[in-house]
Amino acid sequence: MLMDIREKIRGWLAYVIVGLISVPFALWGVGEYLGGGQEETVAVVDGTEITARQLDQAFSDRRQQLISQSDRKITAEMIEQMGLKRQVLDQMINERLLVSFIREQGYVVPDALVAATIRDISAFQSAGSFDRDAYQRRLAQQGMSVDQFENDLRRDLLFNTLDNALVGSAFVTEPEVRQLVSLRDQSRRLGLMRIDRDVIADGIDPADEATLRAYYDAHGDAFQRPEQVRLSYVEISPEALAGSQEISEAALKSAYEDYRAQQADQAVRKARHILVEVPDDADAEMIESARETLEKARQAIVDGKASFEEKAAELSDDASSREQGGDLGRIEDGDIAESFTQAAGELGEGEISEPVRTRFGWHLIQVYDVGQPEVKSLDAVRDQLLAKLRRDQAESAYYDAAETLASTSYEQPDSLVPSAEALDLPVETSSWISRKDGEGIGQYPAVREAAFGEAVLDKGFNSELIELGDSHAVVVRLESHREAQARPFEAVREQVAAKRRAEMLAEAVRKRAAEVEKALASGSDPEALAEKSAAMTWQAPAWYERRDAGEEIASAALSVGFALTPPGEGDVAVASTSLDGGDEMVVVLFAVKPGEPAELDVESRARLADQLRNNQANRLIGSFMQSLRADSEVEVHEDALD
Repeated sequence: MLMDIREKIRGWLAYVIVGLISVPFALWGVGEYLGGGQEETVAVVDGTEITARQLDQAFSDRRQQLISQSDRKITAEMIEQMGLKRQVLDQMINERLLVSFIREQGYVVPDALVAATIRDISAFQSAGSFDRDAYQRRLAQQGMSVDQFENDLRRDLLFNTLDNALVGSAFVTEPEVRQLVSLRDQSRRLGLMRIDRDVIADGIDPADEATLRAYYDAHGDAFQRPEQVRLSYVEISPEALAGSQEISEAALKSAYEDYRAQQADQAVRKARHILVEVPDDADAEMIESARETLEKARQAIVDGKASFEEKAAELSDDASSREQGGDLGRIEDGDIAESFTQAAGELGEGEISEPVRTRFGWHLIQVYDVGQPEVKSLDAVRDQLLAKLRRDQAESAYYDAAETLASTSYEQPDSLVPSAEALDLPVETSSWISRKDGEGIGQYPAVREAAFGEAVLDKGFNSELIELGDSHAVVVRLESHREAQARPFEAVREQVAAKRRAEMLAEAVRKRAAEVEKALASGSDPEALAEKSAAMTWQAPAWYERRDAGEEIASAALSVGFALTPPGEGDVAVASTSLDGGDEMVVVLFAVKPGEPAELDVESRARLADQLRNNQANRLIGSFMQSLRADSEVEVHEDALD
């Protein structure tokens, strides 16, 4: 549902808006308990307080958005390094400033606009039309009343009105576009001297026993077994709680009706296409010629002079489908490109699109079959629906469980057994954890900090509730502790030798790179320089653009090359960088050639102008918010953010 709303309400406050609507799904109760039952204030905006609980709610929702949108694992440490909690607080302050400004300016949203926006949200539709029962059912499932949702939506539409007013005042001039093209499409003539780490390593002699012992004596702390703890803990998450959730037959039937409605709304299209490829370096004339080829083919098919299959066999550059008349079978999101899928989705059975542009070239698309997906019986999808309902219910149950865990472990600080029994969860045991690293729960910095803190390590109490991620928390207590202990030289001899050798090798590679930089900067012939050492390989200068990272030039070397200040006539600029694998690359910049705005086609020029306009709009919005803050009384309690 929130994704549908996000699509209707776009702009610089989109993520704020979705976060605000999501507040009822966020963390209620836990923050209040941990604050000792008092509403701790983290900020005051023109006399209006922002409490720690409100910040926790918004922070939890924003973190959930990041985790769901990212294609890689988001850890608690990454969240902390991003300063996400402070970002969310600034966002909340801005929201309150905007609310005050909007009220002062007399902005209003007509009831008709609110109603029209709600009717257009697909989550509230059935068979393509607004369904009031579905609307009320969806809100009830999320724990929201109709009045609450509509008030939130009205406010969000007000934000969007203000957003549009600010964005509409941004404009871009032709010189700005030309300047961007000149920088963006700049090319540089770079030469590359690679220093082979392995060859240099072959020249480092193994250390004798006395040298290794001396190194061990000087770096003894590096070879100790660190201070470690082993923890008992109770861990809660929706996954842990899902198995104990009871789902009523009425809830199951309601979920099945939602499933049936979703299936009914999803038409299945089968399509064929004709592709005329366009090279990445194609000029405007080549691009237009490819499009005209498909325009003519379309007209011939429409006029009955040829079939789609015949034109596909004659013109298509897609070898995998050409012999099958361009048949691609079922079209789903992500198969080819968004523009292709969107165009196919707008076609009825037998209809042919206008030429559609993707990164592959121009496509002509014909949908030859439109059907409906299978609607399985309740028995067939029962297990799947129950699993989802249990997961959803566990998400809601999590916050009550978190409060139970926090309160019980605080009230009975000498044992985790009462907390585990209250939640019907096991007390688990960690592996050994040091102050710097660990496995399992020991991988989380917050766990390690608590484990070696005064309450857990010195007093033997249960920890406070430790949040590990979205809907994931733990309480720990000390099970055993062992001090740091020196390990004898004989037990770590190989580690000593490896560490010393690695340090010597790194220093040798850095030294060689510095020598090469100095020589090339002073005008030495790079080919002659490379011939003097088997550790060095010279790659002759070539022209590169910013996007050319690959086998020929590593991305690190390309970044260094484009960061160098252009040299004067007859001079070079030199810098070095480390490559994956440990080799060093000395990059030599010989010349710079600006991009050519005249070579830009109309479509690309318009796209760049939009990009610049958006950047300018963001600056305007930033200035506007700074102005609002300057004219307001904003007080942040920094100590409450820790």
